[in-house]
Amino acid sequence: MKVFVVFFVLAFSHIALAADLSIQPYHNARIMFQSTGATDDYVFALGSYKKIAGSWRLDRQQRLSGNLTRYTVELPEGHSANNGFDFYLDQLQNFNLRELFHCTGRDCGTSNSWANNHFKILQLYGLDQFQQYGAYEVTNADAKPFYVALYAVQRGNKRVYMQLDVLHVDSVNELGVAANPESIIRALESSGYYVFPDLLVSDAQGSVSIKIKPAHLQVLVDVLNAKPNWTLAVVGHDYAPVALAVQQKNSLAYAEQLKAALQEAGVKANRLVPYGLGGLAPAGRGDRAGRVELVKIDP
Repeated sequence: MKVFVVFFVLAFSHIALAADLSIQPYHNARIMFQSTGATDDYVFALGSYKKIAGSWRLDRQQRLSGNLTRYTVELPEGHSANNGFDFYLDQLQNFNLRELFHCTGRDCGTSNSWANNHFKILQLYGLDQFQQYGAYEVTNADAKPFYVALYAVQRGNKRVYMQLDVLHVDSVNELGVAANPESIIRALESSGYYVFPDLLVSDAQGSVSIKIKPAHLQVLVDVLNAKPNWTLAVVGHDYAPVALAVQQKNSLAYAEQLKAALQEAGVKANRLVPYGLGGLAPAGRGDRAGRVELVKIDP
């Protein structure tokens, strides 16, 4: 891994992560370390640190390559780890954001593991009960997404530190970077739905279908295995400039395609109910020509 390091004691007017992705700094925070450069082996944590075979290890991760920008900041006195985490997450939510994993407190594992084993920054070693970690995917007009890791922790001396890692990948992962099953389960339990991340594609003949990535499919199988009593509606949406009846036909085909892929992976057909809404539910469309959602059906 090749990284160039520069040390700062003053905050910038903004943190430029790319030409079309920037994040404002926390007011009066002190930038402890900053680095930017290319990496071919970034370990993107998608789970907590857990004790496995006598040592603390990530229970889920993805190795990625691209251009990595890192910031370690100390928050002003009296500001909490939650204040810092929410400040940066609120900005990320202005983009097309997908949560891949989130944990708080002792559910994240030991702060020592995050500080010394993962980020390798001593200042991040704090109190397990006052830590928070999140992993996110940000997509925009650039076909290559950003992957963002946020970590906040309070130390025993009340000082609060934040770590912000932003990786702009150099190539799209054809297998997919899947969310942690816990995050999908939480989304289905709290909001009742989960947007399947894969997009529609057209073939040479103009036929449109979902390009289903293996990792995104497998994590849904994991979710359904973890929740054997759940039934999900597979809801297709289509926003093509055609008649509503054609939109509904197309969107039902997208839903049935995902259902068929899940069945082939071992999910029983009676646990998946396909629907095609066409363009009747535009909320959440974003810049997509269509999408598929999983909606939890209450018994």
